Amino acid sequence: MDLSSWLQLALVCLIGAMSPGPSLAVVIGNSLSFGRLYGIFTSLGHGVGIGWWAIVTAFGLVGIFSDREGLLLTMQLLGCGLLIYIGIRSVFSNNMVKVVGELDGPLTSTLLIRAWLEGFFLALLNPKIAIFFLAIFSQLVDSSYGWQETGFMGFTAAIIDALWYTVVSIAITGPWLLGFMKKRQIVINRISGIILIIVGVNFFFRTVTELI
Repeated sequence: MDLSSWLQLALVCLIGAMSPGPSLAVVIGNSLSFGRLYGIFTSLGHGVGIGWWAIVTAFGLVGIFSDREGLLLTMQLLGCGLLIYIGIRSVFSNNMVKVVGELDGPLTSTLLIRAWLEGFFLALLNPKIAIFFLAIFSQLVDSSYGWQETGFMGFTAAIIDALWYTVVSIAITGPWLLGFMKKRQIVINRISGIILIIVGVNFFFRTVTELI
C-alpha cells in the first residue's frame, strides 16, 4: 500500500469515526456517567471492534470479489451511494448528541472491563458499521494485498477510531467542551456530511472512469 492509498484510508476512517451517531453518544455518555477512564476504556474497546470489522471485511472482499468483477462493481457503486446518502443525511440532520447525567460510583476493574466490552460490542453488533466498511474497503482493497497489507489496514482503522474517541473522552470531561459541542453540533454534522459526499462522488467517478 502506497502513501497516497494509506492517507485516503486514514481520512475515510477518521471521517467515519468523527461522524455523529450512536458510538459518539455512548462514548460521551459513558465519560460523563462514570468518568474519563471509563470513557477511554469504552473507546479502546470500540477501536478493537472497528479493527475486527476492517480486517474481516478486507479479507472477505479479497476472497469473494477477486474473480467476480461484476459483483465488485455493484458493491462499489452501492458503496458510493451509501457514502453520499450518509453525507446528505448528516448535512440535513438537526439531531443533537444526547448525553446522560453524571452518576457517582466506584471505578473498579469490573467497571473498566464492562466499559471495554460496551465499546467492543457497540462496534461489533452495529450493522451500519459493517456496511460502512464494506463500502469503503471495496474501493481501497486490492486483490494483490496479502495479510500484511490487510492487517495494516485493520490496524490503521482501529488506532484512528480508538484515538479519536479517546480524545473525545478526555476533552468532554472538561466543562467547557460540552457546551461547545452542544452549540456547534449542527455545524459538525454539516462539515462531516459534506466531506462524505465529496468522498462518495470521488469514488463514483473513479469507478466509472476505470470502466471507460
